[in-house]
Amino acid sequence: MKAEQKKDRDIHQRKSEFSRRSSLHETTSHGKKTFPFAVYHGRIPEWLDGFPLHWHEEFEIIFVSYGTGIVTMQGSRFLCCEGDIVLIPPGAVHSILQNGDDCIAYYNILFSISLLEENPDSFCSRRFFSAFLDGAHLKSYHYKKGSSLNDVLFPLVKELCGLWEKDLSESALLVKARLFEIMHLIKDEVLSADESASSKNRAKRLKKILSYVEEHFSSRITVEDAASLCALSPSRFMRIFREETGMSFVQYVNDYRLESAGEQLLSSSGTVTDIAFENGFENISYFIHLFQRKFGCPPSEYRKRNKLRRNDSISR
Repeated sequence: MKAEQKKDRDIHQRKSEFSRRSSLHETTSHGKKTFPFAVYHGRIPEWLDGFPLHWHEEFEIIFVSYGTGIVTMQGSRFLCCEGDIVLIPPGAVHSILQNGDDCIAYYNILFSISLLEENPDSFCSRRFFSAFLDGAHLKSYHYKKGSSLNDVLFPLVKELCGLWEKDLSESALLVKARLFEIMHLIKDEVLSADESASSKNRAKRLKKILSYVEEHFSSRITVEDAASLCALSPSRFMRIFREETGMSFVQYVNDYRLESAGEQLLSSSGTVTDIAFENGFENISYFIHLFQRKFGCPPSEYRKRNKLRRNDSISR
């Protein structure tokens, strides 16, 4: 299988494993159990629409190889361009989205901290890695091309992407060596325990709300209901939610429902009206309007186009 076809298959596999119908807490194993390291290649919107808000237990490095896109992380929104690097610690809520009509190609490098901290009582584990397992945050997440840290990370990240295409039985030690180098270079970016505390509290509250939407999206959800979960007034809740996600709570709920409806259109033969109602939309006209604005075509056309695309992929 050609390298580009393998990358295409891998990213489609990851997209299918992470769906709106699965948990926003991504629990898919990346790499092998005995060597939890994996690299994926993504192209938005060519291969996938984007990765909506989610989190996982692996450390993730995003390297942009072409174009521009939006990465959201812990309430911050980054415009990422070719050559940029984004660091995502375990448990951080993040997403990767299209920037207007622009395209973006990128690599995801995911690895479990356990790959490096095989002895949790070792000095390195206690001094450097345990902070990430405790939900540590970084001073910065987005490192632009040409920045000092990007300059030293770039060759290591690029090498890791190349090593993934080789036989890991031959390159496993090199992979671990490069990951150790990366962790050494970013160790001064880790916030202190006191500085991380408030960030961890915000992340915990956000995950609680996202999980609530996941469980109740097909029913009526109000801002008041969500605000009460956080013991906040509706106005304060709406302001904090926008700060944490870059969108309003209503926008997020609608987007979640639309993603779920889009999946259901491709996986079932239900009518557009039934699918709209099953995903929490009480007004079919409003649903079609929002769907077309998000996906660029009406639901019926979306189903037709994507089934044809899927059939083309299978036939190849």
